[in-house]
Order: sequence, then C-alpha cells, then structure tokens
Amino acid sequence: WQDEYYIWDCAAGTGNLLNGLTNKYNIWASTLDRQDVEVMHERIKNGANLLDNHVFQFDFLNDDFSKLPQPLQDIINDSEKRKKLVVYINPPYAEATNARTATGTGENKSGVATGNEVNKYFNAKIGSASNEIFALFMAQIYDKIHGCTLAQFSKLKFVQGSNFAKFKNYFHAGYLGGFVVPANTFDNVKGKFPIGFTMWDLKQSKKITKVHCDVFNEDGEEK
Repeated sequence: WQDEYYIWDCAAGTGNLLNGLTNKYNIWASTLDRQDVEVMHERIKNGANLLDNHVFQFDFLNDDFSKLPQPLQDIINDSEKRKKLVVYINPPYAEATNARTATGTGENKSGVATGNEVNKYFNAKIGSASNEIFALFMAQIYDKIHGCTLAQFSKLKFVQGSNFAKFKNYFHAGYLGGFVVPANTFDNVKGKFPIGFTMWDLKQSKKITKVHCDVFNEDGEEK
C-alpha cells in the first residue's frame, strides 16, 4: 500500500514514527527544530529509510505552505494526489502557552502556542480547543490539506471533552478505526492518561460523536 500512498509526518521530531515504512520515495518528514533535521540526516547516513531532500525544517503551525518542497506542494495542490496523502503524526500533547510552537516529539516542551497567528485564526473556528497543540494540528490539516487521510496519536478529549464542542462543529471527517494505549508507554511522557491512535478520512463530512477503539495495556495485551 505504501507504493500507492504518500506519507507526511509534519511533526516528525527525529523521525521515530516513520521506522518500518519501506517506500522512502513516498515519505516526507518535517519538524520545527533544525537540530532534529540534522539528527534525521545523520540517521539516513546510518541506514534510515528516508531521502535527504524529503527531510526538512518546517513550522507546520506558522510557516506558509509555499515553503514546502515543490514535489510535496504538487501533491497537496492536486486534488487527486491529495486523496492519497496520509498525514501521519504524533504531535505534542502539551497545552499551548505562548508564541512558539513545539517540535512534535510528544513532550510538554516550553513555549508552545497561544500567541501565534494560527491560534488566533483557529480560535474563532474551534474555540478553547485551540489551546491544545494537537487540536491545532488537526485543524490546520483540515484547513490546508482537506481531502487527505489523517492518522494520528493524540489525547482523546476531542471526542468527548467539554471544551471541544465547537471543534466538533468544525472538524467533520469519517472515522476509519484506531486503538488506545497508556500514555506512559511513550518516551518522555509520564502522565497517566490514554493516548489514542485514530484514523480519519477528510474526504468524508461526518460529525464526531463516538469512536470504537481496541484497547491495549502497557504490555501490549488487548483488554
């Protein structure tokens, strides 16, 4: 299936989420921090299955999409190719705090988001959900890459959280499936809360009401 689809991790950190994917010609990885880009390029020298020119620095929540590599722009700007784009991410679980976005590692890094332009833009559309970095990623993907498939690790409060009523009136997509695991099974995440991996078809327009997920414990056993 990887020969038929394009994969973009726009919150890639050092690229760990992309381990195991095989078609490097269809994989893109971007991250906010230049240091993380350099780590990925070093990993490529040591055998990581990525292309140097498909790994780049990009602030997904603030940079203009005209800064993306031209081949990726060509995919996003073509309605048919965009249907085959999977945005595959593990964005930060932090709440937004100020004018700088986080790097996409899942850590609660300092300096993450409410003073930036994307927060101001989406606050009118999704309300207080704009205080959550992962919700800003979801909204930005929905706004800028509508029609793709979103596959993400995130908190599940966007399904039932009281602060997400306005978000659910904005983000309409078809649920494709997913699973739930404890957050502390991730590196650098110490909180005891569920993390869901959920997949969404942004070509469909369905309001989120509930989701059915497989549930696994910290040992990988299905509950």
